[in-house]
Order: sequence, then C-alpha cells, then structure tokens
Amino acid sequence: MAKTKDELVPYDQVSPGFEAVYTGETSATPVQESQGVSTLYSDENGNLISKWCTLPWFFPDQEGQWKESEWDDTVKHLHAMQSKLGPLTNNIRQLRCHITSLIPCDSGLPVTVDEVLFAITRGKLEHSSFKNGCLCSGMGCQLKTSQPEQLESIRTIHSVLNAYLAGEPEQAVVETHPEAKGFINRSYQWLGAVSDLSKVQRKMFERVLVTLSFFTKLNYSGTDPQACSDESVLQNLEPMGQDVFYDENGRGLLLDAEIAKEAGLPKIHPEWEHPAYQEMLATLKDGKKQELYKTCCSIASGIHTASDCHHNTFRYIESWIHGIATGRLSIPTRKAQAEKQRLGYMLFGYALGLDRWLMHMPLQFVLLDLGHTDLDFEPRNNILRVYASLGEVRNPVTEWLAACLWYNLVHNHMGGLITHTDLIQQCEKKGVTVSEWIDSKTSA
Repeated sequence: MAKTKDELVPYDQVSPGFEAVYTGETSATPVQESQGVSTLYSDENGNLISKWCTLPWFFPDQEGQWKESEWDDTVKHLHAMQSKLGPLTNNIRQLRCHITSLIPCDSGLPVTVDEVLFAITRGKLEHSSFKNGCLCSGMGCQLKTSQPEQLESIRTIHSVLNAYLAGEPEQAVVETHPEAKGFINRSYQWLGAVSDLSKVQRKMFERVLVTLSFFTKLNYSGTDPQACSDESVLQNLEPMGQDVFYDENGRGLLLDAEIAKEAGLPKIHPEWEHPAYQEMLATLKDGKKQELYKTCCSIASGIHTASDCHHNTFRYIESWIHGIATGRLSIPTRKAQAEKQRLGYMLFGYALGLDRWLMHMPLQFVLLDLGHTDLDFEPRNNILRVYASLGEVRNPVTEWLAACLWYNLVHNHMGGLITHTDLIQQCEKKGVTVSEWIDSKTSA
C-alpha cells in the first residue's frame, strides 16, 4: 500500500541536513535519480521518496548523489547541532522544511520571516502559513499568499496596455481602472500618442504583452499556492514557458530577433550576468543603443523568467514601459536600487539580531552598543522583532532552528545577505558583523 503524498519518512531514515517525504507513488523496480533540486528514490517496499538538502542551495548531481565534500565548517556545525537533538517531532521537521523554502528575494519579506520567528517559539507552524519561496515549499502545512490581488493587478496592467495601444483616451482608462490611476498617468505621460510609436516600440510592446499573457492566460501567479499546485495550470506551464522564453521558434524569441534586426542591435540575451550578454553589449559604442539593448534584454528576461513572486515584479514591468517610451530603463522619479537597499538593510537587521541572540547577548546591550556606531541605516526594528519573537526561553531545538534561519537569510544566493557585499563590507569596516556566533563555534 502506497504511503500518503508528502508524508514525512521516518526520522531515522534521513541524515542531518536532509529531509524527505513520500510522493504517494510506488515503483516495481528500484529508483535512484536526480530531479534537479531533489533526489527521487525508492525504499525496500517500492515507495517513492523525494529527498532534498535543507540548506540552500545544495543540489544532487545527475546521478542523484550529494557532494557532501562541498560543505564548509558552517554547514557542518549546523548538522552537528541537529545530530545532538535526537528524534524530532513532525512539527519541528515541517518547520525546518518551511525555513528551507524561504527565499530572500520573495515578495513576502518581511512577513514571511516574522512568521518563522514566531513559529520557532511555538514549536510549530500555523495551520495556514505564508508561501515564502519556491524551494520544496508547503511540506506539512496549508499555504496562503502574502500578495493578495497579485494576478488581478497583472491583469489590470495587461488591460491598460492593450487599451493604450487601441487608442483609448487616458481618462477613459482611468475611469475603468481607478485603482491604477497613478500607473496609468505615468504610462501615458511617458509614451505619448500611440500614433507616434515606432515599429521597434510596437514590437517591444508586443514582447511585453507576450510575457504578461503568460500569467493572464494561464491564470497563474507564483505567489498563489493554489495556482502553483493546480494540475491543469502546471500542465500548461512548460509549453507556454517554452513559447515565451526558450523555444527558438516560439513567439518570444522570434520577437526578440525581429526587434534586434529592426533596431540594429546584436542578439538579445535574457541573462544579464552571462558573458555573452556582456560581450554583445560591449560591441555597442553608441550610448543610446546600449540603453536600448539593456531595455530589450530586460524585457526578454521576463520577471526572472516567470517569477512574479520576485519583490521587484511591478517595478520591472513599469521599467519596461518607461524603456519602450524613452529607450532606457531607469526612471528619474524613482530612486535607483531602492528595493535592493531596503532588502539589504532588512536582512542585515534580522541576521544581526539572530547572531546576537545566539550569542546570548541581552537585547538592551546589543542596542546600546549599536548606538555608538553609525551604520548609515537603522537595524533596530528587525533586531527587536527577533528578540521579541524568540523570547528568553532557549533550548537546543530553538537555537538550531534560529541558526538555520540565520544561515538562510545570510547565505542564500537567491537574494540573501551574501549578495549585498557592499553593505557587508561597509558594516565590517565599522566593526559590526553578523557572524560572531558562528565564528565562535568554528574557529576553535
């Protein structure tokens, strides 16, 4: 008889640093294979099991094996902490899974972090918890969105852009969508008369609408747990994703090629950090063409392909519209890098609070010491959240969970503090680091 889907396997069958659940399926022949972020294997009774590493982002190789040799002293210490805890309850294991699924670039921060902090003290998640990322999420708890009306807002933008292209007057569009008045006013001001759009601009518009249609036609949002688990939606995600982002003969890449040819640009590349993008950008000596190329590549990249759960989703979309109108992404009335700065400061405050709490430093002295250091930002509020949530009662389990959360917020390559190198260096120069606790444990 097959095990229940998402049922945790017995704890003595998983080693520290890993978690595993039954898939609800069986196999008559032995299975051992990689599934990208996890390993699929079968037990002696043929039950299929999905196993993943609880520390992001460690993935199996193509054979489904894990390279534990890549673990540094920090990871080894967290595993050693877990080994000393003995058998863990399902509530604690599910909470640990939820910490793993938390992604710092997700639009739910800071509420998703606060929720985990409170759960650590309670020893369990709420029955309905926020979807906090895209890595093995929703194990053992019902998920809810932290972004109400996300899909409705994307539909509104899709409708507004189509109305503009159809020549509808600005005021008429505002009357139809009064909730988006500011967005509509800015878009119409930047774009001017639709009759004045060039062929390249119209093609760029079409490219944006193809991406937005990915969400509206599928009735899909990465922020919505229901949409992410709807089998009918999931079956259409891959073919439409191929059409929009990957297939050389799909609508997306064909439009990119048409735009590049019409505008006299090199091949449009969706990955900004890829060497090929940098090489093609370097071939453009004209500043305006460079800015136009950046705009076209940004549009082609989508929202990190189709991740509308990203904290910058709507800023990206608005930048595309400004880019179509002016040939450059940056909007003069919007502070550049404001979101990155907000997240960096937030993550530093949480990480500093967790670090000092793990060091058993009283909150009052943490804040007193910080009062003598000008960091150019104020981490106090998030430090207070950590201490107020975790409280004074400590035990090995809560300290391990807090350490796991600290690791994720600091070391997650998808938007974690480690991606804010300038901020880390700035604070280190002033004598403030978020690693005093782990350094004290691994330097001996």
